[in-house]
Amino acid sequence: MIAEAITWRPDGVSIAWENGHVSEYAPVWLRDNDPVNRDPRTGQRLIDVTGLPLDLALNGVREDGATLHLAWADGNASAFQLDWLYQNCPCPAHADQSLARRWQASEKQILRRFDYTGIRESSALRLEWLETVATWGIAFLSSVPVEEGRVLEVAALVGWVRETNYGRLFDVRSVPDPNNLAYTNRQLGLHTDNPYRDPVPGLQILHCLRAGREGGASLFTDGFAVAEALRAEDPEAFNILASSPVQFAFSDAKASLTAERPIVERNRDWVVEAVHYNSRSIAPLRMAAGKIVSFYRAYTAFARLLMDPRFVLTTSLADGELVIFNNRRVLHGRTAFSSADPRHLQGCYVDQDGLLSQIAILKRNGHR
Repeated sequence: MIAEAITWRPDGVSIAWENGHVSEYAPVWLRDNDPVNRDPRTGQRLIDVTGLPLDLALNGVREDGATLHLAWADGNASAFQLDWLYQNCPCPAHADQSLARRWQASEKQILRRFDYTGIRESSALRLEWLETVATWGIAFLSSVPVEEGRVLEVAALVGWVRETNYGRLFDVRSVPDPNNLAYTNRQLGLHTDNPYRDPVPGLQILHCLRAGREGGASLFTDGFAVAEALRAEDPEAFNILASSPVQFAFSDAKASLTAERPIVERNRDWVVEAVHYNSRSIAPLRMAAGKIVSFYRAYTAFARLLMDPRFVLTTSLADGELVIFNNRRVLHGRTAFSSADPRHLQGCYVDQDGLLSQIAILKRNGHR
């Protein structure tokens, strides 16, 4: 990134970039991030914050090509690459580099199928697939070998598998004595998985080993799009859901899990960063009597929007097809299926940081 103008004063540096963005850097931030205070192999900081003088002042600044040189009033000097300064601009607006784009059921891009062999053999295509997951929250693969355990090979291309009480991988099919309604042939309403766990699994991968002949269609909804629609249409309901932690719970013979979180979770800038919705697992509400009715009104408004045809994407996974989606964003469900020819999916959970790491590594290695 090219710096169009650089100005300085004893208490900071201002850089106007060619794209119109203006960055402001405080002296203490610059000293804390001085490259000489980083280990050259690991890049980790070698100094402690307690060693930073808080009354730092600049004595001079000059640009030399792609490098910015700083002279300090205490006699020290620092040098920063301009590209690094741009990438690490401390302003909140620049820090929000999320790829997420909201979608509705009519968005055809969502249904694109990537080829399994293609993403394994082409790093560029794999990056495109992973960025699709980061952007839209969901992506599909076709021609994945119909073999048990193959879902873990796909997971290795994304990140690190999260083992839970359901195992390293799990089978989604009808069983005689289920500990979860997912392991029946019943319809499942739209939901996110495991809101009763801390932390909630970031990504879910489901590989279709047997589609079955009757029923079992998959349903997906972008929870971010629904939450923003609720904020626009009923801001009071949105604020109630975003400010009211509720308890989720799961219990069987081998596990007893509980966690508390709001149905709509916002970050420090009030942007929706997660949706936790599972009507099967929400525990009895613990709220003051005067708040319960208002909460249920908001809860019901959100649930109705989730079922709005604008948002519900319905598709069927064929044998050998696989879907990966952001479990803290995309809600999923299914229609009922026949026990005579049962549907069988195999799945696993992967942490979100693995996805972002793979994207960063592929870009670092020159793929775009």
